Amino acid sequence: MPYHAGVTHLGHGDISIVYNEVEDALYFKHPAFDSKQEQYHFEMFKVVLSMFMIAWAAGVQFETGADEMVRSLTLIESEYWETLFEKFPNPTFSMQTPPTSPSDPSAKIDLSGLSAILDAARIKNGVPGMSVAVMYKGEVIFAEGFGKRNEHQPFTKETISPIGSLTKAITSTAIGELVAEGKMDWDETPVNKYLPEFELKDPVLTSQLTMADLLSHRTRLSPAVGLSWLRSRTPRRELIARLRHASMPQKLTPKFNYSNVMYAVAGEAAANVAGTTYEQLVHDKILTPLGLTNTGFSQKAMKKLENHASPYHADSFSKAQAGEFRGGEYDEIYMAFAPAGDLHSNVLDLLKWGKVVVDGGKVGGGEGKQVLSKEGVEMTVTPQSIVRPKRTPEMSISFTYGLGWGLATYKGRNCYTHSGAYPGSSANLTLFPDDDLIIAQLANIHPTELTLYADYFIADKILNLPSYSTSTQQDWLFDEAVKATAKEYEVLEEEREGKGLPARVEGTMSALPREDMVGQFVNPLYGVITIARVIPHKDERKEDEEEGLEFRYNEYTNKMEHYHYETFKTVLEDLGVAEARLVSFEAGSDGHVAGLSINFEEPDLVRFVKVKTPITTTVSEKEG
Repeated sequence: MPYHAGVTHLGHGDISIVYNEVEDALYFKHPAFDSKQEQYHFEMFKVVLSMFMIAWAAGVQFETGADEMVRSLTLIESEYWETLFEKFPNPTFSMQTPPTSPSDPSAKIDLSGLSAILDAARIKNGVPGMSVAVMYKGEVIFAEGFGKRNEHQPFTKETISPIGSLTKAITSTAIGELVAEGKMDWDETPVNKYLPEFELKDPVLTSQLTMADLLSHRTRLSPAVGLSWLRSRTPRRELIARLRHASMPQKLTPKFNYSNVMYAVAGEAAANVAGTTYEQLVHDKILTPLGLTNTGFSQKAMKKLENHASPYHADSFSKAQAGEFRGGEYDEIYMAFAPAGDLHSNVLDLLKWGKVVVDGGKVGGGEGKQVLSKEGVEMTVTPQSIVRPKRTPEMSISFTYGLGWGLATYKGRNCYTHSGAYPGSSANLTLFPDDDLIIAQLANIHPTELTLYADYFIADKILNLPSYSTSTQQDWLFDEAVKATAKEYEVLEEEREGKGLPARVEGTMSALPREDMVGQFVNPLYGVITIARVIPHKDERKEDEEEGLEFRYNEYTNKMEHYHYETFKTVLEDLGVAEARLVSFEAGSDGHVAGLSINFEEPDLVRFVKVKTPITTTVSEKEG
């Protein structure tokens, strides 16, 4: 059969099947591959696709027309991934070649095939859309988008998406500008002097905590306090004022204790000193001077931008790998802890930002203009707390944290890195300052570890770093990232199902009447929980279906399921991220419900006191 010809597929480039008369063999040629084919059976051939020390087997199935001539082929790379290539009459083929100009810093960097392998990794890791950009020695040597940003449009290098906790380094750097102006300091003045609303239960600790303590995650505030800030419409200053009810160990240590809340406090303190809002402070000190025109605050504002990514999640990792995604909507509620994670951007702006950090606050390279305080930028990448004391083959003896940056060495190279995550989006930015290498990535799904491990893969390629794997290959994209992402999905499912909750006692009933559980319950630190009655709409009510209870907290509204005795289970869910909680009602001396306890601070319970007459109006699950 005359197999040899050119075939093409929109979006996947061109393939040529070439016959070698000397070897009497067929060769599979693509801009990323050049592999010999082996006949498997009938019209099916086996080909090994090899790239960047990574190899995998694929099948090439030829299809013929009525004239018994080859009309197309299907490339079969996995159980879920088959791509049809249609034959065209005049085959052409070209290999990607690296730049040859001696002045081009990428002249010796061969990135041919990088696009193909990143897109393959995207599919293998269950990512609907992503963008990747690389800057090396001041030049953007790679910037592309892959997959879809929504149901119809492609994810491009210009596509804008939430960057989550990459916001933290920008917050710290903005504060560094106020330090340079003499309006604040890092480690001497208590935060309370900058923001009087910030008090803790312990007045001694209130008098000790500094900006550096908050920005380096070395306070010991319970992470559970952050739940009261999620999807809350309460003003930031009011939420901060509630912290006077928060208990914390008095002793400060260099031990890492991640806290979005403390970043919000730091950002608000800086805004108070500057006499403006936090958002305006960042615009004035960072975004405008650096020309980050594609970067801004608020998901509500981002949704108005034409080229923004829609958020996705999947019910399981296997469904994500099969491309079975569920779309969602970004939250239009203001983000209370905006200084910790409210910015959106694209990979091109992230490269600009990373380059300024690498150059110590200069714009335009080493000979450029000093736009940001050199001392302020350097402070953000100075170790402050210990994240992980254990050594791994690739990483340094310890992984530390500066002020918004994770600091380590990767295979002997200094690096600054941070990831960002929000329901339906992921981000990562890694800087290799000594090598002048910056890698930025965005994806419109959470969870995924591809945005982290692809940084390692790209750094290995560009910096020619060795493999430290015990096997012959170190497969960051198709092995390490896949395993790590699968684990993330497992953890999310465990949290949804309530792994670790007390065993359910079957066959029990509550001694308290449901109507007595209805009402508002208050905790001075965590705010208000409302328990409401739910009466199914007459058109939706199932036979013998009873009234239910609904758990309302901030802007979360979730059904409650009887667990045992006076305890109910509810699941706080936001675009695929869910956590099961147990709500236990308590009776007072009069026999009526007086409060409830919920496992916010596991293993400790947080108690809410009933303070209002029970709600008597019914709540329908169907409007109208």
